Amino acid sequence: MNFSIFNWNIQGTRHYTSTNFDKIASVLEKTEADIFCFQEAQELMKRLDSFDRLKMLNHIFPDREQDRNVILSKFPIISSGELTFPSFTNKPLEKALWADIEIGNKLVRIYNCHFEIIGVGPKERAEQLKFVLADSKKHTDSTIICGDLNTTIPPAGIKRKIVQWFHKEPNESIIIDGKYFHSDERYAFVKIAEQEGFREALDISKSTWCVSPFGWELFALKLDWFLVRDVATLKVSLSSYISDHRAIFVECLIN
Repeated sequence: MNFSIFNWNIQGTRHYTSTNFDKIASVLEKTEADIFCFQEAQELMKRLDSFDRLKMLNHIFPDREQDRNVILSKFPIISSGELTFPSFTNKPLEKALWADIEIGNKLVRIYNCHFEIIGVGPKERAEQLKFVLADSKKHTDSTIICGDLNTTIPPAGIKRKIVQWFHKEPNESIIIDGKYFHSDERYAFVKIAEQEGFREALDISKSTWCVSPFGWELFALKLDWFLVRDVATLKVSLSSYISDHRAIFVECLIN
């Protein structure tokens, strides 16, 4: 059975990346998708009733105000919950939202995640990913892990030092599985996912983040992911920049 998913970090929270919600509202309302996964969707939660189409969808909101992931679905949501990450760091981490969605005769598990960026680095984000991957083993059917996973670290060099300084990512966090890595964070990240049977649906070389509102793809960073297991992807596309992230639209197929 075919279905489509629209994933998007819709609104930055820091003053230099925040997006006027009214600017993206028309895009949200006219987008034709079966399932929506949003990050930083705090304003959408408050204004959902103002959308003629989106308010008719089944929805899952987070329990805590500081968790801002949202899942909307035209298909029945059979069960849902949130993953609380262990203390990989002294910083409080946003919970990962999940839903089991009935599509045809299958339950598709979707994890919608927004990983930490300020004051932590690849080490902690890798641990967050491993935690979600471990939980996904409880679900034996088709599974998707998507969201803004904030894989910000470019290859070793001056660009890496600038990004580390900007996001306050300490040197001791530029380590994955006990080893300092010299390549872009995305390559170490996708290797972890592939070891657990997931693949990345997007072209891993594509940038998904820019400096808003200028559209500068500074350091060509890939922050947004769409990892699949036992899901065929028929079509994958990235939007232009409306927020500081590009939206991901994926047409999927399950047998």
